[in-house]
Amino acid sequence: MYRKKEFGEGIIYTITNYIWWFLLGSFYFVLTNILFIFACFITNAAGTSLFNLITVISLIPTGPALLALFSVMGKIVRENDVNMTKDFFKAYKKNFSEALFYWVLFIGILSLIYVDIVYLNSNNQLMAAKFILMAAKIILIAVAFILISVMFYVLPIVSRFYFTKKDIIKISFYYALKKIHITILNWICLIGLLYLSMKIFSSILLFFFWSILCYLIIFNEKSIFKDLEEKCQSLLGG
Repeated sequence: MYRKKEFGEGIIYTITNYIWWFLLGSFYFVLTNILFIFACFITNAAGTSLFNLITVISLIPTGPALLALFSVMGKIVRENDVNMTKDFFKAYKKNFSEALFYWVLFIGILSLIYVDIVYLNSNNQLMAAKFILMAAKIILIAVAFILISVMFYVLPIVSRFYFTKKDIIKISFYYALKKIHITILNWICLIGLLYLSMKIFSSILLFFFWSILCYLIIFNEKSIFKDLEEKCQSLLGG
């Protein structure tokens, strides 16, 4: 009995499981984002900018894929076990339309911010008014920063709870500000993984990037999920 428990809970067994889960999660994420990968390949071959209408549209399926990844990583954090294939595609299908709503809104606003910044940089009349130009760019970057910070919470919460769209956005804003230390930690994870992917382990870490990031974000937000569960239970009990 002791040996069986040791085999099922030993550190090597656990590490192997995590590597396998992250590998499968990354593979399914790439698979469900094949349209974006193909668009990037075509754009790169044509020698044009990666930011264009085709690549932005091809990013649309990324939202449901990210939500599915958050869902399975959440199950790993909670239960230390997951049926990656079954649970990933179940979450992908179940939450597809809701994830699409938030994600299209997200990339739409970010795209507008990017276009505005490019316009400001290329406008000769505004270039003369350096203070106005700098202030406008700072405001746009701040809006983008807030938007991404809120998205750190939107998809993880949607992957776990059933709230109205209005409540999801309000709750995400609330925790992004109230739990600022968690928001900062999520940013550190994102920037740190990006740096490591580009500078050190590139191809290997780049493949595992989204699985690791989603796991870390879910892990960071454990206390928030617990808080939401308690509030939901108290409302049901009341």
